[in-house]
Amino acid sequence: MNNRSQMEILGLAIVVVLILVATIFVVRFLVIKSPTEYRKGFISAELASNMLSTFLKTAAGDCSQLTMTELLQDCAQARSINCGNGQDSCSYVESTAKHIFESTFDKWNTKYEFLAYTDAHSPLIKIGKPCRSEKRSKVFPLPINSATMYVKLDICG
Repeated sequence: MNNRSQMEILGLAIVVVLILVATIFVVRFLVIKSPTEYRKGFISAELASNMLSTFLKTAAGDCSQLTMTELLQDCAQARSINCGNGQDSCSYVESTAKHIFESTFDKWNTKYEFLAYTDAHSPLIKIGKPCRSEKRSKVFPLPINSATMYVKLDICG
């Protein structure tokens, strides 16, 4: 092989290396960039909404397949439902919520506060810690006989 062929191969190799480096920078800064602040807020709000909606629709295996919504309504009113494991409706919802949130938010290192209340100053169920900084919240009202119960999930940002 002569010198000219070697120079062409070397030039081609340099072009390939430059294309690879450019591709790495594009992937690093455009595709894998961290979410912007407004996007983080939107993601947190959607996470709170979806998590709370799913939680309220979850069926309780040990409580005649009642949903968490039905158990929360009983918790705020009569506390007449006793689950198969010996817990009343409030205790069952609280232990289930703790388990679910520990398996998700705690593993994701996401700070949160879950509240179920008829009076915001004395919640029936409180899990997590109040947000010290910015938070995104979702509140679902649940009708009960005497008033309205609220279930709230704050995702700290």
